[in-house]
Parts: sequence; C-alpha cells; structure tokens
Amino acid sequence: MISENGSVLICIDEYNEGEMSGRIYSMSESEPEQFTSAIKLVKQVGRIIDEGNGPQSTMKVRKFFKNKQEEEIKNTQNQADKTVDNKKVTTAKINAHGKEATFRVRIMFRQNASWQGMVYWAEKNREENFRSVLELLMLIDSSFAESQAAKGVNRDELHAVGM
Repeated sequence: MISENGSVLICIDEYNEGEMSGRIYSMSESEPEQFTSAIKLVKQVGRIIDEGNGPQSTMKVRKFFKNKQEEEIKNTQNQADKTVDNKKVTTAKINAHGKEATFRVRIMFRQNASWQGMVYWAEKNREENFRSVLELLMLIDSSFAESQAAKGVNRDELHAVGM
C-alpha cells in the first residue's frame, strides 16, 4: 500500500534494454510524477522520501557542485516538517497499474548512502527485500528478463542478431 511512510507505487509503462519510463505515485503528491529513465526514477523517489515522512538519510549525499535551490529546500525542510494530507490518496492511485509492470516499493531504511526495503511485484504477487538502490533496480530489471523468457525471447539472442 502507498499509505505507509516511505512507500511509492512505480508503474512502468515502457521498458527497452534496461531503460524504463512510467509514473510514480506517492501519498505526498496529488498527481503521479512521470519518469523517463532509471536515474530519474531514483532521483524522484529520493526527493519524494526527503519531502515526505519517510526514513531519514543517515548520510549526506556528496555532489561535485551545490546549488542555491538545494540550500533553499534544506532551509524549508528545517523550518517545518511537511504533513501529508491523507485525503490525497485516491482509489485511482491504489489501483494504478503500469502497462509493462507495477511495483510497490517500501523504503524502510536509508543507510550507507542508499536505500533498504521491500519491493512487491504486483503482476506476479512476489515480494523481495533489497539492500541498495542498485539491488532494487536489478530486481526490477530481472522481472523483465523473466517476462521476456516467458514470451520465448532471450535477450542474448536479440543482441546476437543485432536487435
């Protein structure tokens, strides 16, 4: 459920060679957020967790450059915690599905500059724990490898014929 703190619903509408795009639903947003790549997915989920009532990060993420917008966000967050209006959670959010796949992700911890939690693959009714953002992305990617295998398509064979 996306009613839990640190939870998001990821609806993947397109998937091609490891690149994905789709929508992210959360309690803190009244409308879904679009993403067009895995890195954008990670950044948007991170921002949603930072702005919501999710688990606090135990480390500050390092960057090459700082910008004024980040400082303004930090100051705003320090002034008051954002409260989530539970009325924003609609039936449409709970029943949303991606064209390719749907995952409910619950981030329970944010340690060692990464995320730890649980991912639920709605179409196959499967649940796995993950220990890092990379492992989460690998689990999502493996769901598509399994789907392709079920359809009789092997990724290695596609590469061998130049697709």
